[in-house]
Amino acid sequence: MMKEKKYKILKNKYFWISISFFIWMSFFDSNSFILHYKFRNSIREMTSNRDFLKKKILLEGNKFKKLKTDPLYLEKLAREKFYMKKENEDLFIVSKKNRKNKLTSHMNE
Repeated sequence: MMKEKKYKILKNKYFWISISFFIWMSFFDSNSFILHYKFRNSIREMTSNRDFLKKKILLEGNKFKKLKTDPLYLEKLAREKFYMKKENEDLFIVSKKNRKNKLTSHMNE
């Protein structure tokens, strides 16, 4: 009796149409479930990028305000980032890479 029901379901055309519709919608359709999953993941990634960039914009805005209002911070940034100096000063740049290489070369001799 149970086997007859199974065979009866397998012979039913609506069952096969439903299965084929589900397979079609899952894999082949332009609005498939797989694409929806990928789009959902990309939306999550984009929102996290948006949040990160909003935070970064706030930080950069704060730095910009500080640059406009604080002359000591402006001088410090100019000296450290752009190696600017006053007219009566000498500028010496010490690089960490060169320093390590010189130390190891002296040790090998």
